[in-house]
Amino acid sequence: MEETLTIQDIQQALSDAGVEIYRTDDRELQIAERVRLHIMDSGVRVVLNGGLVVQFTARTQRSDAPSAHAEDLFRRVREEVGEQAGTRGYQEAHAEIVEVKDPVDEARVLDVWHEVTYRKPLAAIADAVAEVRWALDLEKYVRP
Repeated sequence: MEETLTIQDIQQALSDAGVEIYRTDDRELQIAERVRLHIMDSGVRVVLNGGLVVQFTARTQRSDAPSAHAEDLFRRVREEVGEQAGTRGYQEAHAEIVEVKDPVDEARVLDVWHEVTYRKPLAAIADAVAEVRWALDLEKYVRP
């Protein structure tokens, strides 16, 4: 990997490849996903922090299986997404339970997501373009 690689270099390569950026900062590009006319956060990231990394987050929702245990919901994500990611060289970075709160009433929990984040270190910007495309095509929402 080049010593002078910058987030702007990566952003330019992704833009040249037709990948839309949702948000950017000094060390991270959040990749966009289009849903009809709306642009949304895809959960796919390109991170430049001591090396080039592509990461994405996959999840299940408690509302789809209200009586399921957290371990079962995480297991579903790992089986459905983690196995595919593993064959491409991704490793699980972390798993967390995220409460989705009502934007009007923070005390009200609308849903609970069980998220697993996968990361893959890369050697070149061209690899990042290929991995971002793969991650965008991957179904990251798992129904129990």
